[in-house]
This record gives sequence, C-alpha cells and structure tokens, in this order.
Amino acid sequence: MQPNGDRKLIISFRLEHLLGWGITIVLCLIPAIIWAQIHPLNQIRGFSGVMLSLGRVTGLVGLVLYALNLVYSTRLRFLEQLFGGLNRVYIAHHILGGLALILLSFHPVLLSMRYITKISLTSPFLKGSFHQAALLLLPNGLTPVNALFNTRLDNHAIVLEQWALLFGIIAFWGMVVLLLVTFFIKIPYRIWIVMHRFLGAAFFFAGLHVLFITSDVSTHPALRNYILGFVALGLLAFTYKTLAGKILIRKHRYRVESVVTEGGNVTQVTMSPENLPMMYKSGQFLFIHFLDATPEGIGSEWHPFSISSGSSDANLRVSIKGLGDFTSKLGALKPGTMAEVEGAYGKFTYSNYHNLNQIWIAGGIGIAPFVSMARSLPASGFRIDLYYSVKTTSEIIDWQALFDVATASKGYFRVIPYIGDKQPTYLNADYIEKTSEGIAGKEIFICGPPGMMKAMHDQFRAKSIPGTSIHTEEFAMS
Repeated sequence: MQPNGDRKLIISFRLEHLLGWGITIVLCLIPAIIWAQIHPLNQIRGFSGVMLSLGRVTGLVGLVLYALNLVYSTRLRFLEQLFGGLNRVYIAHHILGGLALILLSFHPVLLSMRYITKISLTSPFLKGSFHQAALLLLPNGLTPVNALFNTRLDNHAIVLEQWALLFGIIAFWGMVVLLLVTFFIKIPYRIWIVMHRFLGAAFFFAGLHVLFITSDVSTHPALRNYILGFVALGLLAFTYKTLAGKILIRKHRYRVESVVTEGGNVTQVTMSPENLPMMYKSGQFLFIHFLDATPEGIGSEWHPFSISSGSSDANLRVSIKGLGDFTSKLGALKPGTMAEVEGAYGKFTYSNYHNLNQIWIAGGIGIAPFVSMARSLPASGFRIDLYYSVKTTSEIIDWQALFDVATASKGYFRVIPYIGDKQPTYLNADYIEKTSEGIAGKEIFICGPPGMMKAMHDQFRAKSIPGTSIHTEEFAMS
C-alpha cells in the first residue's frame, strides 16, 4: 500500500462508515447553533449584517473543521472504529482539510465586506470603506508593544486587538499556502510530510487569534468553552502526532532478513522481530521506516505498505511496487537493516464479515493483502474465488503460495488469473458473475489501482449488489 494522490472516493453506507461522519457533522453544527441562539436570524439586517454573520459562522465552523483535521491525522485506534478503517479516516482527514481551507478563507473576506455599503448600479465597483476592509487583511496598529502587556494603559485593548488580528492573518496565510500545496501541487512525499507538520503551527496562531480577538467567543461562555476546547484538542492532537509521537506512539523494531525483487518491479521485504512481534490481522497494513538505509539512498520517512505475510507467520513481509523515488529504491535494501514498524491498521479482511461466500479481486500489487488473507484461511468453511488481474504473466507474484493454498482447500479457494494482454477487455463484473456462477449474496473485496476499484465498484452496484457487500482498500495519502 503506497501513497497515491489519484484516489477516487468510494462512498459506503455501512453504519460503521457513517458513524464517524455523523459525529463530525454534529460537532461542526454545534457552534453554528450556539451562535444562532446568540444572534437570532430574524434580527440580521442589511448587507453588512449578512456579511458579518456569515464571516463569523464560517470562522467558527472552519476552526472546528481544522481541529478535527488534526485529530484525524493521529491514527488513534478509536477513529478506525468510527469510520470503518484507517483508510476512511484519512479520506475524512483530506475532505475536512479542504472544507477548512474554504471556510477559513471566506472568514476574513466576508468580515471585510461588511464595510461595503452598497453596489453601484452605474459602476462595477462596490462602494464603501475599502480602507476599513483592508485593515482586516493587513497588519497595522501593533505599537507601542509595551501596551500589549500593560493592562493599565488606555490603549492596551486597541493594541491587543491589532495583535489578535495579526495572529489571524498569520494563521490564514500559513494555512492557505500549506493546504494549497498539500492538495493541489505534486511534491515529493518527504517534503509533503515536512510541510504538513507546519499546519499545527498555523493552527496555533489561529488559536491565539480566537483567544485574544473581541468576538462572540470572548463574550459568550458556552461558545468560548466550545471553541477554545477544540483549539486545545487540535493542539493536543498535533503535539501527540508530531512532537511527541516518537515517545507516545508504540513502534515495533524489526530487522530485514531478505530483499527479493520480482516481476513487475515488486520488492518483497521479509523482516524478523527484534523483540515482541507486531500483532495484526491478515489483510491489514502498516507504516514503516528504515533506520540505517541512507547509504542506499533510501529515505527515513514513514510510508504505508500492505502486509503480505500471514497473521501466524513468524516473520513479517511486505510487498512493494516501485512507483516513486522511495519505493523504486527499496530493492537496494541490505539484510540486517533495522526498521521501525507502526500498526497494524485497516479493516480490509475476510474475518470481519460473517458471510463465508466471498469474491476477492486484485489488480497488480493489490494482491498483497489477499496473499496475507490466503495464508491465514482456515482449512474449511469459506468458499472464495480470487481474481488476480495483471497486464502480463511476468507481473504475477506469490503464485506458488496461492497455488498451495488453493490445492490444500480442495476447491473451496480458487485462484483465477486474468492476464490483460491475453484478454479482449479489462476484468469486469460480467466475467466474474459468469465465472463464479453468480455474485448475489456474496461479500466482494477489491484492491488495486484507484481507477480499477472505482470501475468494479460501479459495475457491481449496477448489478444491484448492495454497497454494504462491496469492500475496497482505497487507502492513499496525497
């Protein structure tokens, strides 16, 4: 499982997948509801009043979204339960980051527009106090600095207000630059990781802005407690993940035993535990970084990969497709290299579902979690068809392991290879339905390139397969 910025969002309506979103929506609506009780909508008057109201609400909701965005990046276990897997937590993290960017961008613009008194019918320009509007977007009146700390000076409140505006401006532009780079500019993963950490710094300045600015938050206890509570929560999440992660987040130490490069530029890395092994379910994924691989040109940043070893295997193995600068260099790893492993994560495994009649669909390196699951299958009970789609025969990996499991199962586990250059079309739901003698009433698991997963998901839905029976591993980090 490797970072991929071309993720397609696949919506699921399983209750466990909706619970996290339901809680998120409620948490974001609460500050708007509290604000509406303070300022009833029927009391809002004129263009200025509307702009002021919208500016305040977008700021409140945007700040909560920003805080939740930081919380959802922590990879805490309970988040998997709320969203139905860490892959879905990261999708929520990605979406909330975009929404926070939009709302917090509107916040200062709408507040400044309240000084625009009217729109001229004879001129395309808005009329009003552009000077006052600009003062909200540019730092000013920050001196004398001693008035900031001396509450007895007459101009203390004015200077404090201007510094609060400056904190907001720093947070605004810091967030805009960082989120725009994160979402819309393709940069190396290691640089993306470093820049992502500065989102916490921007949030810190946003917290200072909220703490010191004269607003509804400063005058109404309920709103103040709620918003400052989320400021504290966001900063705590950022501290836990970024600053204190090396101490607080449990990691397992492994030693590389073997590195084998197979067809299709896939590197199989097998590692043995130094102390207690990591516990995991077959089909899950982990985060890994190599501690002393710099001489081979391999960076030390954390990357996610699917586990391809069985849950009862003595050693841990990951299968990695060379798709980028980092992954394409892993073939140069030397036995004896030390690694730290964090995990395991994910709910993409056959054992999470009671239906024993299943269809597994793998595209390319998407075979990795299925190899793990096949190695861990019980001797009887399940009836599974595994479709393994690759472009050419040379790209097939772990065929012997899959063949051995199929042979031992006496027909209850079948492996159906689908070689692209020998077929007239891509693997599709019609072919699977015919080959498996029907698809109704079966659990369907799909892992592969984003485009393939989206296409297969849509084809099965078109055949009236409920979305709750279709499971995809669309984890990606952009």
